[in-house]
Amino acid sequence: MSHSPKLLLLCLAVVPAFAQIENAAPVDLGAFTNSGDVGAPARKGSTEFNAATGEYRITGSGANIWDKQDQFQYVWKEMTGNFTVTATLQFLGQGEDHRKAGIMLRQSLDADSAYGDIVIHGNGMPGLQWRSNKGETTNTFDMPFDSPGKYRLMLVRSGVGLTVSLAKDGAELKQALRTEVTLRGPILVGLAVCAHNADKSETVVFSDVSVVATVPPGSH
Repeated sequence: MSHSPKLLLLCLAVVPAFAQIENAAPVDLGAFTNSGDVGAPARKGSTEFNAATGEYRITGSGANIWDKQDQFQYVWKEMTGNFTVTATLQFLGQGEDHRKAGIMLRQSLDADSAYGDIVIHGNGMPGLQWRSNKGETTNTFDMPFDSPGKYRLMLVRSGVGLTVSLAKDGAELKQALRTEVTLRGPILVGLAVCAHNADKSETVVFSDVSVVATVPPGSH
């Protein structure tokens, strides 16, 4: 498999199909509307939102977000059109090097759904992952890194464009990747946490979370 550091083409053939999952939580979730486990991990996850601080404390288990099946804790809302998602995240405690947390766009709540995400691994490595079609194998583009830290993520969807910016430990956000993504119909937009170990759970704190619908230049 080859990757281009400048441009990755993600063509997600999608069909709107929003399945029901366990742990759907009809509570205040701030920028989102629902939370629960995808892929039925053996250890159930949880999402807590502190309205006073605006922080999310998300605990997720699951073997991985990878290959043809995913397991993770997800908090999301349904969206169409263009939008910008920002979030700052930090892992709590020690865990697997490849535990994952980040911003995820997902066609459905099926474990083998088409998706695209920008995640930070437990060892500090940022990665762009995608499954182009339901049931296919996940692909990835892993970015350079030095060590774990507190990461600021920004994902901007504008038409077919998907732009990801990153910053670590309070540095200025810098654009890391711009790709083209074809999405049809409404999608799920949210935050994901996976332990990369079916027998363990990992907790991530997300802060400064924002999900904003945007209008492309020239629109009225």
